[in-house]
Amino acid sequence: MVRVWGPIAVAMLVALSGVPVAAAPSNAEQFGSLTKVPDQILGRWKMIGERCEEGETPSTKQVSAFLRLDPHFRYELTVEGWSWAGTYRVDRSSNSQLRIQLDATLYNFDLVDNRLENWGEGDATFLCGRIFEREK
Repeated sequence: MVRVWGPIAVAMLVALSGVPVAAAPSNAEQFGSLTKVPDQILGRWKMIGERCEEGETPSTKQVSAFLRLDPHFRYELTVEGWSWAGTYRVDRSSNSQLRIQLDATLYNFDLVDNRLENWGEGDATFLCGRIFEREK
């Protein structure tokens, strides 16, 4: 019983003592899965090419790929005429990086320098990342 009631009793004593408890700042950044889509990822994104690991050569083939992210956690992905639609999730890591995960696919995108980068599909890692820029 002491193990269960110990922390509860301490919390009650602090609350009843009238000692002010520091509250988290109201502008504290949320980590983990977000409940509101950040404005910087909304809109239509176009694949502009690839960036590769050192020693690898990007493909010279121009791939037609578009990704649209809306504020209701819905996406539409079109690659070479093939389309997927569904929901997505946005996570913020402790270093403030945003990751977008498309639910009906295994694609993950990281927001890096105002670009979306896709370096893998599920557990498979690509040697060249697909880079998307937001259309104006």
